[in-house]
Amino acid sequence: MVEISLEAQGARPNFRYDIIQPLLQGRATIEGASLRPSGPNDLAGFFDNPKFKSGDFGLLDINMGDVVPAIDAGWDMSCLPVFIKRKPVYNYLWVRADRGINTPKDLEGKTVGTVGYSSSISVYTRGFLQQFSGVDLSKLRWLVNGPGPFAIHNPAIRIDQAAGPPKSSAQRLLDGEIDASTGDITDLTVWRALESRSNVKHLFADYQAENMKLLKQDGIYTPVHIIVIGGKLNRQQPQIARQAFDAFERSRQIAYEDAQSDATGYSLKTGMRELLRDEVAEFGEIYTHGLSNNAKVVDLFLDYCYDQGVTSRRLSREQVFAAGTLDT
Repeated sequence: MVEISLEAQGARPNFRYDIIQPLLQGRATIEGASLRPSGPNDLAGFFDNPKFKSGDFGLLDINMGDVVPAIDAGWDMSCLPVFIKRKPVYNYLWVRADRGINTPKDLEGKTVGTVGYSSSISVYTRGFLQQFSGVDLSKLRWLVNGPGPFAIHNPAIRIDQAAGPPKSSAQRLLDGEIDASTGDITDLTVWRALESRSNVKHLFADYQAENMKLLKQDGIYTPVHIIVIGGKLNRQQPQIARQAFDAFERSRQIAYEDAQSDATGYSLKTGMRELLRDEVAEFGEIYTHGLSNNAKVVDLFLDYCYDQGVTSRRLSREQVFAAGTLDT
């Protein structure tokens, strides 16, 4: 039996996703393999650890905006169509309330801060602003903490490095250093500060309605993290990619069953079973894996990456995903 490591991007792996708990608990298994989730000491930074570039690893949970340019740059890895984490993006688009920004077009000529130009939420946000609101992305200035690991291939894009010590884009917005910010916010203290200050606001006041519009009208619920398989494992054990996909998919199905059976132990939200029942009735199971169910958003993300200079070419699904998963 092959032992496969499951790692997470960053210094502190986080495997609390409900859709993979059955896999971690052994209720879903990878045929012919055992899964070993890695502890925080097993993983250095993704960009600084040579094993990821050389494909000498098992499975990895990673931001889509990091792996797609890595594949474009020749790193030895492939994606599985296992969209392990999804987040709507309009929640995270904040602007100063004292800079005359009331519509998306008002962002033109302004400075937008982000944790990383290629991060998934940043890519989707720019794409949606351009596609749905007609924003000219060449008229935006981007401010990041440091240079990204990969080149930006669109010369019309302006990206500057912030001076001084690293700081979150949300904090730079609160401090008045930038006009707008985007990117994931997981710090409750920062979120409360943004919501309580009169000098900042959501660009879309009813951002929940905008998120629902994307889901209802366009069938888009944006994945931000994906599972990646190392190139060496993929070549040596070509069946593992599909077997791992099948295990993640079975885990997802069990997690849905757990939630609808009210067997998950969630205690911070009343009526979870009923909420999920109603969501599935209206939209189907929106946390789906597989390429056929996610073709639209995958192609959209690859389009955006090329248009925005995150990749040097428009990558195809065949170039990004493991061959054994292309028919999922």
